Amino acid sequence: MEARVTSQSQPFRLMARMEEAKVLHGQEVRADLPNVRVTALAGSGEGQALFCNIGPIRVREVLQRGDNQPLPTDVTVQGLAVPMAGTYDIFNARVSSNGDIALVVDDKTWLVPAVQEHGFDGSYAFS
Repeated sequence: MEARVTSQSQPFRLMARMEEAKVLHGQEVRADLPNVRVTALAGSGEGQALFCNIGPIRVREVLQRGDNQPLPTDVTVQGLAVPMAGTYDIFNARVSSNGDIALVVDDKTWLVPAVQEHGFDGSYAFS
């Protein structure tokens, strides 16, 4: 299922984590984004990306320098396809912040189910 940003996605949480990681307006980076939740949208076969519990962002590489302007408030997601609803850690995603904040999952990006206190996505227990 391909995820997109909706009115429930809480993009301000992604923006706050980008500010904590010192990602600047106009900058493009490769970064790790932990705990991004994807839920199914009823009757559509699509999903929505939820940033409400996103963890601290780790910048791996700066691809393009930025400036000191405020970060954009709109967020777009491209290429975030998951096999099922759940919480995922996204590694080496391309994140840019010019016009919109764009989170791009490409051929250099990988996703793994997030390990929570009670196992993967909180619904499975390790034995």
